[in-house]
Amino acid sequence: MKLYTPKLSDLQLNRSEIFRNLGYGDSLPDEQITEMIENIILHATKICRPNTGYIIQEGKLIDQKYLKINEVSITIGSVISRYFQHATQYACFVATAGTEFDSYLHQLRAEGDIVNEFLADAIGSEIAEATVRYVSARIAEEAALSGLSATRYYSPGYCSWHVREQEKLFSLFPNNPCGIILNDANLMFPVKSVSGVVGLGNNIEMTPHSCDICGLKTCYKRKN
Repeated sequence: MKLYTPKLSDLQLNRSEIFRNLGYGDSLPDEQITEMIENIILHATKICRPNTGYIIQEGKLIDQKYLKINEVSITIGSVISRYFQHATQYACFVATAGTEFDSYLHQLRAEGDIVNEFLADAIGSEIAEATVRYVSARIAEEAALSGLSATRYYSPGYCSWHVREQEKLFSLFPNNPCGIILNDANLMFPVKSVSGVVGLGNNIEMTPHSCDICGLKTCYKRKN
């Protein structure tokens, strides 16, 4: 498993996504909230230790709902499977904002600092997503060395890929990859963690943004 420990400064945090996580949609928060957000990001650069890693294995679609990777059959559903039709290998990854950021959230909660906890929670989600973008770029670089292209990443919990299938995905990794623990409810700790799969192949076309394939019209993060 290839592992990376990028600094927060190596990641490209998307402020627009942070605002969207906070429920602002395409609007901007006021000056006071913006300043608080920037202060939390500044603090995060001092304490945050993102971790990520991936493993590439042979795989294939069994039908419109099932993906088989290294003899592990994962139910991903028909929405996502159509974007893996031309993939012959799969990069399975995990990414996390790290235990240090998790501890920071717990500290804010213990102090009863509701506003900063709310802001930090949204920022932590974007740190995790930025770490995914980082590792996705590393995956694409390795694929290119073999003349392969990469899909976008897809994760348990998206569309019809149920979160309970996360246990099967984690069975492909060493125990507690990047320090991430999966509990009996298939939830990850640290909480600001993401797992997923990127398809690799010769005839891969760049797939749509997740909002374009998701049918949940009431999602607060929708971009259209």
